[in-house]
This record gives sequence, structure tokens and C-alpha cells, in this order.
Amino acid sequence: MNTGFFHHQIITGPIRSRRLGLSLGVNLLPVSHKICNYDCLYCECGWNTVNTAETDALPTVKDIAEALSAKLQILKEENVKPESVTFSGNGEPTLHPDFKAVVSEVRRIVETVYPDAPPALTVLSNATRIGRDDVRDALGLCTRIVLKLDAGTPDTYARINRLQTGFRLGAYEERLRPETFYESLLAQLRAFPYPFIVQTLLFRGEYEGRMLDNTDGAEWEAYKRRLAAIRPYGIMLYGLDRETPARKLQKLSKPELEARAEALRMAGFKNVQAYF
Repeated sequence: MNTGFFHHQIITGPIRSRRLGLSLGVNLLPVSHKICNYDCLYCECGWNTVNTAETDALPTVKDIAEALSAKLQILKEENVKPESVTFSGNGEPTLHPDFKAVVSEVRRIVETVYPDAPPALTVLSNATRIGRDDVRDALGLCTRIVLKLDAGTPDTYARINRLQTGFRLGAYEERLRPETFYESLLAQLRAFPYPFIVQTLLFRGEYEGRMLDNTDGAEWEAYKRRLAAIRPYGIMLYGLDRETPARKLQKLSKPELEARAEALRMAGFKNVQAYF
């Protein structure tokens, strides 16, 4: 049984986010289980329980629009304004087949409710689909694009993110190959046309009898070289917060996390933030 932290509604919160302030979540995926083309060791939703899914399990554009409109009306009556309307939820949001239409409609609703100063429209993505025209165009409609990169080498990246090599959603099938995908992802990040923030979860620990550490040594130096090549607008470093499906992962201390952020600043990177 998957005991992860799930979003049991389309609209969740608002919650006080470490990185985004008062954030209203928009979950584009099922409310009962995770759908993702990764199966990350640290995922708050737990391990994947399905590797194939049907699109009729997903909320429609209409479902999302109605749920968001109703929630924003309640918040306005309560004089509560979110700082971010955030696409996240039970897996990878860009897997929704109508992702571009959803983002466009959510943006329209948010700007209608808050015409003078709308909240930031944020997307948290694993970046696997930024090479697709429709996904890239949808991300361009967002205020804040946060794309993750958890490691500086292909091996560590694959071990942390556990790419799902036979993922299927409806008619869409994806076969990610660890030996070729990492370099392809870096190329897509280098070519990405909009300002974006890299998010990286730093941790150390053990999985399947092997040590894993993306915080130090050659792995950390490789990570810095990758950042220099892809030139993100900002960098978000953060630590473990909730229970992880891989049980032997260790959270960095606040001084350790801040030291990594300061090392990046000293190396010339701008807009580096650490979230403990």
C-alpha cells in the first residue's frame, strides 16, 4: 500500500510553502494515486503504484476551472489572497494531455479574479517534457517555471529519479533511457527559451545497499558545471521535509544546506536560495 502524502482534491490549500509563500495547489492528476514518469527516492507521494493510466482518470479542463473558480471565490470572501497558484500535485503535471489548455484557462481565471495584481502562476516540473512544443508553450504562459535537476552525473541522476522506462498514459507512451536521457535533458534545458529556476533536493543516504550523495565531491562539482552550462535564472536548494519512500535518506542540516547555497553564490550564480 502506498502511504505517501497525496492531494485528495483538484485544488488544495492554500498552504504556507517553504519556497512559494502562500500557495494554492492545482493538481492535474488523479486524487487517489500518483502518475509520474519518474519514481524518485524522496517523493512525498510515495512509490509509483501504476505504470500505466487512462486519461479518463484525469480531471478535465472544465473540472479544473470550476474547482479553481469556486475556491478563489471563497478565498476572496475570506480576504485571503494566495501568493502563488501552483501546478504540482500527485506526479508530473505536464503529463496531463490538455496541459496547455489547462494553463491557459487557469491563467484567465486568476487574472479575472485578481485583475490588478494576480498571484504568480507557478509550475513545478521534472522537466522531462520541455522538448514538446505544446508543453513549452504552456510553460511560457506561467510566471514562475521551476524545473528540477537533482544531480550532476547521469548515474546519480538516474538513481535518484528512477526513470520509468515503460510509462504509458492513454495513447501516450514514453520510454526514457537513463543512458541517453540525461544529456538530452541538459540540451533541452540549455535551449529552453524562457527564464526558469532549477530546483534541487540535496540529501545523502543509502539505497539498495549503495551510498548516494549529491552534496559533495565530484558529484557536487559536476552539478555546478551543469548549472553553468544551462544558465538558470535562479536556483532553489531544499532539503527533505516529509517521509520518503526510500527509508535510509538523510536530511541535511540547515547550516549544511546554506553552505551549499553560499558555495554557489561564491561561484557566481545569482538568485540562489536555500529552503530547510
